[in-house]
Amino acid sequence: NNIILVVAFIFVKTRKFKNKYMSAIARVLFLKSSSSVSPKTLQRIASSSTTSSSSSTSSLLKRGRARTQTQQTKTPKTRTMASTPKNDEQLNAQEAILKGMQDSTEPTIFDKIVSKEIPATVLYEDNLAMAFKDVNPVAKTHFLVIPKIKAGLSQLSKANEDHKMLLGHCMYVAQMVAKQEKLEKGFRVVINDGVDGCQSVYHLHLHVIGGQQLSWPPGC
Repeated sequence: NNIILVVAFIFVKTRKFKNKYMSAIARVLFLKSSSSVSPKTLQRIASSSTTSSSSSTSSLLKRGRARTQTQQTKTPKTRTMASTPKNDEQLNAQEAILKGMQDSTEPTIFDKIVSKEIPATVLYEDNLAMAFKDVNPVAKTHFLVIPKIKAGLSQLSKANEDHKMLLGHCMYVAQMVAKQEKLEKGFRVVINDGVDGCQSVYHLHLHVIGGQQLSWPPGC
């Protein structure tokens, strides 16, 4: 009995038994074989079992929380970036057609923006079109959409049947970038043509303006 008492006491005190069931068995052996131990000592040892179990549970919870916090810290944050869509065959075909069209018009500042000779705040770009912020905005939001390949399209009135797809594509890009710029409440698309239309750059371009309440008529 004395040997069992000593062994059980050592295992309980040093917590060699990590399994809660084995630890409980050790404590029972210790208590049953300790006829010479005082009742107060037995009560103290018995209560230590409950305290130890509670302490172990608390320790496990703390380790679990620490592990979760570590994993959350190591998890990289992702950021969604707007990107230019991949080229498709239809755009490639239209690009080839436009490049094959004669263009006798003079290069403009927009041609230099397309070729990156002049910097601009580009909002969108694909094979056929580019959208960038106007350097002289007339509203809170004001950007331009231009065809990257002019193909003789210096102004809207110069358009022919071969330009139909390009014109539609520029209009599509205009509404897409308007959504990107959060113009959900509305916006205006303006194309100036010729002298009377106050066209200042002879490279077709769409003005997209919004971000505030616009008036009507726009101006005469």
